[in-house]
Amino acid sequence: MQRITKLMGVAGFVTLAALVMGLQIKGSAGPPTQNSNSPPTNSPAPAQQPAPPAQDFSKNTWDLPPDADKTKNPVEPTEESIAQGKELFMTRKGNCIFCHGETGSGNKENLPKLRRVPADLSNAKRMPKLSDGEIFWKITRGIPGIMPSREKQLTEEERWHVVNFVRTLAKETAATF
Repeated sequence: MQRITKLMGVAGFVTLAALVMGLQIKGSAGPPTQNSNSPPTNSPAPAQQPAPPAQDFSKNTWDLPPDADKTKNPVEPTEESIAQGKELFMTRKGNCIFCHGETGSGNKENLPKLRRVPADLSNAKRMPKLSDGEIFWKITRGIPGIMPSREKQLTEEERWHVVNFVRTLAKETAATF
């Protein structure tokens, strides 16, 4: 009798184990998962959407009014105006410093984040060739995808203060040579 009980116990255990194994196999509804111990499968990787092509900003340029160079600066370049322009240039409101740096010769630290090398505002040969009006309109309109427009961030008067400050950058570097 003991022998029969033992056999029934073993048979019951085997039946229960088979039932559990069958449920585990049937219960895995999704695709089999691959763990680090199993060999790689040859199933194709899920289709991925191709990345959109990078936008080419290299041809973007200034969109200035035809008479931008004739626009007159209505704000005298006083010490007060230059100080206000410097404050705007150096702070987040104008944010010129991010690309052009403190001296106007370019922010080397941020260069890897920029799409183009910014204009050197301290260049004593180039800057005198630009009129105040051209600088004003460049600040106002920017270059799409390259230099942000400051028309909405700065008032017209504030942009003229920045022009007055920018004018000092080329003079300061010329004086140091």
